[in-house]
Amino acid sequence: MASNVANFILLLAIFSSFISNLFFFKKKYSHSIKFFNYSSLLVIFSFCLLVYFFCTSNFSISAVYENSHTLKPFFYKLAGTWGNHEGSLLLFVTIIAGFGSLFSYLFRKEEMYHFKSWVIFFQNNIYLIFLIFLISTSNPFDMIVPHPQEGLGLNPILQDPLLVLHPPFLYLGYVGFSLTLSLVLSGLVLRQLDNNWASIVWPWVMIAWVFLSIGICLGSIWAYYELGWGGYWFWDPVENASLMPWLAATALIHSLLVLKTKNQMRNWTSLLAILTFSFSLLGTFLVRSGVLNSVHAFANDPERGVFILIIIFVITLASFIIHSIYSSRTISIGNNFFFSKESFLNINNLFLLFFLFVVLIGTIYPIILSIFNETISIGPVYYNTILAPFVFIFLLAMSVGPLLKWSNKINLSYFGFLFVTFSISLCLSILIIILTNQNQLALFLGLLTSLVLILTIIFEFVKNKLFLKAYYYPRVLSHLGVGILLLSIFLNGFYSESKDFEIQLGENKEFNNLSLKFVNQDIYKINNYLEMKTDFEISKDNQIFTLKPSVRRYFQPVQITSETSIQPTILSNHYLAVNFPNQNENVLGARYYFNFFIHGIWLGMFLIVVGGMFSAFKKRN
Repeated sequence: MASNVANFILLLAIFSSFISNLFFFKKKYSHSIKFFNYSSLLVIFSFCLLVYFFCTSNFSISAVYENSHTLKPFFYKLAGTWGNHEGSLLLFVTIIAGFGSLFSYLFRKEEMYHFKSWVIFFQNNIYLIFLIFLISTSNPFDMIVPHPQEGLGLNPILQDPLLVLHPPFLYLGYVGFSLTLSLVLSGLVLRQLDNNWASIVWPWVMIAWVFLSIGICLGSIWAYYELGWGGYWFWDPVENASLMPWLAATALIHSLLVLKTKNQMRNWTSLLAILTFSFSLLGTFLVRSGVLNSVHAFANDPERGVFILIIIFVITLASFIIHSIYSSRTISIGNNFFFSKESFLNINNLFLLFFLFVVLIGTIYPIILSIFNETISIGPVYYNTILAPFVFIFLLAMSVGPLLKWSNKINLSYFGFLFVTFSISLCLSILIIILTNQNQLALFLGLLTSLVLILTIIFEFVKNKLFLKAYYYPRVLSHLGVGILLLSIFLNGFYSESKDFEIQLGENKEFNNLSLKFVNQDIYKINNYLEMKTDFEISKDNQIFTLKPSVRRYFQPVQITSETSIQPTILSNHYLAVNFPNQNENVLGARYYFNFFIHGIWLGMFLIVVGGMFSAFKKRN
């Protein structure tokens, strides 16, 4: 009964969406928007039903049976709603509908009602494509007969409080860019791609970008303490799937700023908007196609992956066709001096797209090789080697660009300002290198360029009293966050340490001025898993503390997970993870990490997000 009701609601949503298109072609735009909103409400209601079925353990629904269990806490039942292919795809469709309905409700300019109807038309068709795909290949409301009394349980690695928040924020981000695509296609068709259009689009792009940034940040923190690998970013292909639209969207934001202020870069802005959502769809393909073996992947069904690939091709091709037909009618205005704000925004955009291209190649090249039965592993060495030299130049451009004026040559006084910040940064970098005895060119350049960016922002903030001008907060906070983030990444990469070892109960290990003693081990049976808890006494630099890592072996489904133990200090983390011992063996495998300046990475991410929030909700002159 529950399955029939939910499926009927989804079918009614499809019917209402088709009616919306029908009214649009008859130029009855108010009716078209109305029926799209009806369809959106139906899909949102169906998602609420799925949440209810998970929370009440209704195992007659296949998605609930395969991803939940009566013994699961409420929050993990809730996370189970989107912790699977079918439920996550329904969330995907729900967010597309939600963004469209929210725009139709908030956008009240009567003189642009025709523009609004076109936006809803494009949004409706993106939504309709995925809704049909959902019902035909990935229906979360399929019924099981006879009804089982118990479920199979949620993947243990997903049973974490952050996993309740991480996927929805990530989806609100890159699925939110569907509205950006609808807005740009409407602007192209109606030839309204100008600074007024950029003002309309700006908050929607920023909101999606902020959500995506939060989602990436939460995922990084979760991977750090949950997976037991000791790091915050592993260049996992599915991590890259969220990074690629973020890079494209960041370039889009800077291009929008130029369009909004100078009425330039119209074609470039529209191309970036199309690319941003296309890379969001590529992430959907990577996660749900079965082509990747990842802790983030939700599906292992190549047939559904083919359908998603076709959807990506159709939406992207249609968008580029519309762009090619209408973009020639838009004309950019003005000539730029090289030392002008818009020129440096263009330079930074080129760097962002280069970073995007490098990540794209590193992500899809192994997939292409696997088609020919060849395997290759692309990891941090590839990304660090290629990206690092360009990151240094990118940071310097970020330091100079904000000091420049629109369409003006650089003021000579800025050279003196930059010379001071560069000199101070140079002295600090040399001092750090000497004191730590780390004679690495990459570290020196990373410290120098990131400090130049940080000090330039701080000095400008104080010198020009920007704390009295809220208009500058978004740029100051987000750029300062980038500087702190990259400074922390360089410090963490060169000053962190790790050690894999085997140890017996009562044994003491010593390395790098660290003493580590295995003092206790207990095994407990807790509901659906066995947990081995350990105590390690750590002594370093005349400080003694205890780390208590554990490891769990789940019964249903059968899986082993690490529960790390982390001791934070002001500048670092002591991090320990252990393995479940083999039967009849007294030796325990363990991994110790000294993660230097890891808190700066979280601080940098936080400032980037806060800067984006200011930009999304602060009115601009």
